[in-house]
Amino acid sequence: MANPVLDIPFDEPDGSTVAYDYGPRAHHAAIEAGRFVPGKFGNCVYFPAEGKAEIIGPVIDFAQDFSFTVWAKSETRAQGPNRTWAVFKFPGKTNFVEIELFTNLFYWQNLAITQEGSTVKVYVDGEQKGTFTRTDNMTGFAIINDAPHKTGGYCSLDGAKSYDVALTPEDIDDNIQQTLQPVEFHIENIAFDSLGIVVKRIDGVLEMPDMKDPLTVDWEDYHGEVVDLMKPVFGPREIELECWMKTSTQDELVSKWMQVRDIFMSAGTKRLRIDAGTKPLLFDVYHRERLDPSNKWRNAGPYFVRFTLKLREPEPVKRVLKVSGSSVSITLTSRKLLSISWGDGQKTMNVYGNGVTVGHSYAGGGDKYVVISGNIEDITGFSTDAVIVWSKI
Repeated sequence: MANPVLDIPFDEPDGSTVAYDYGPRAHHAAIEAGRFVPGKFGNCVYFPAEGKAEIIGPVIDFAQDFSFTVWAKSETRAQGPNRTWAVFKFPGKTNFVEIELFTNLFYWQNLAITQEGSTVKVYVDGEQKGTFTRTDNMTGFAIINDAPHKTGGYCSLDGAKSYDVALTPEDIDDNIQQTLQPVEFHIENIAFDSLGIVVKRIDGVLEMPDMKDPLTVDWEDYHGEVVDLMKPVFGPREIELECWMKTSTQDELVSKWMQVRDIFMSAGTKRLRIDAGTKPLLFDVYHRERLDPSNKWRNAGPYFVRFTLKLREPEPVKRVLKVSGSSVSITLTSRKLLSISWGDGQKTMNVYGNGVTVGHSYAGGGDKYVVISGNIEDITGFSTDAVIVWSKI
């Protein structure tokens, strides 16, 4: 399936005024009168009968093939809404085409619109609800319902994507399923699936690392103790992934196991990426113990090996950026030393100072994730041309 040219997950913290576009063109949306609340996947944007997510500049070329998908939900009221339509506007004051969707949108549903040549189709949860043949280029489209308050909709939106091609019904189905089952694991940009690895159990990914012992004073004539908790600091993060590997031949099992072992035997930390939703979780880790596979030798396949990855992240507090272009620039102010992992194996250490600018260029294409680690809470000034994925994690 084609990659989206617009990808706005609306997964921002409440109070944000920008919804970031993770697509290649960085069409970030300005949020007016909307809030970020728990949604279908992480957070979503909620509009209480007013507001908008506005993008300046053209995003969809209505003269060409395109697709647009979004998860949507309307807020239930005593008298509705009861009916929903997709409405397409064409040149002329009253030139509209309406397609009823036969849903009240009381729960999260996936809406998709495709245009291939002169044919426009509308889908709800992968099921085609209508189609028509256009005779001109549309000027826009909207989803409306018969909500009784007769104002802008009380609605929530999540995971908006646009494509420069017309998605097939199979593409739309795949997109829905991938969104519903998004967890994927990578180590050094190598997918666990490609190694035949299945993760059975995860520990330590979302847990708070152990706090380092704070300064403590124990006065002999006072109850309890005095503890300095003004600036808590934390030790390394411990992560365990209980896994098993499946292959069709014994030679394949040995080859893939050696590949896993070689990754962790090489110098430097290794980038573990967990795609669990719209924003990846990133950890720069090393394997602190012996890799100890448990398997039974067989005379016939399939062949299995079980093992546990015991990973340690030495710098657990970080800010994560996404870079879609060939370079990135960061300007920051911090009195504490910071480390920057650029996502291509390169790292800049001991970054600190007042208004310090650091940059990096990439040789290859594709998205890169930059990890800034250290005392993130001590950064007092920060700007970048990249997208901030996690301000602090």
